Amino acid sequence: MAVDPRKVLPTKINLIRLRRELAMLRRIRRVMEEKREVILHYITSMAAEYVRYQREVYSELEKIYQNYYLGVAAEGIERARAFTAPAEGSLEVAVSTRTLFAVKTPVFSLKEETVPPLPLPAGSDPKLVQSILDMGNILDKLLKLAEYEETLQRLIRELKDTQRLINALDYVILPSYQNAIKFIKLVLEDRMREDFVRLKMIKRKMEVKTQ
Repeated sequence: MAVDPRKVLPTKINLIRLRRELAMLRRIRRVMEEKREVILHYITSMAAEYVRYQREVYSELEKIYQNYYLGVAAEGIERARAFTAPAEGSLEVAVSTRTLFAVKTPVFSLKEETVPPLPLPAGSDPKLVQSILDMGNILDKLLKLAEYEETLQRLIRELKDTQRLINALDYVILPSYQNAIKFIKLVLEDRMREDFVRLKMIKRKMEVKTQ
């Protein structure tokens, strides 16, 4: 997209065309800068929300695992495994997308039909039973946390791509257009001066002939 001044014919038509394209590129640059600021603001606010939500989910998980380990200690590892074995490898997640600032971000949802009923025999340790029930209830929150993480990663990638484009405009594309326009203007001005001198010489010659 950059312009090589050495490969542009120094004509008025090209000068007009390059000026129009330069104006358009400057408008694009302003739009990209606005996009960068909006994405940066959204990342900042979402990151704060993500950290808060992560702490909440991790706190719940910590309590769940504490109950689980206490339950395992009471029931024994083999009996605990027998409770959770039906769930191994059976969970499925539906993935859809939404668009934020032209960026496709994921939406995760658990397929409820893939969640197996877990056998909880009467007389089982209450802490083990509670931890298994709580783990089932927290699955949606874990998916929401993963959704936050993937959304942030995609927005950060988009922010980097936007910044790279702005840098390309600032340091390569816009300067190349400015240099090409400057080159054409210099050539046209030189031609105008040459034409002016030539016309003056012709005028003098004609004046001499008429004398």
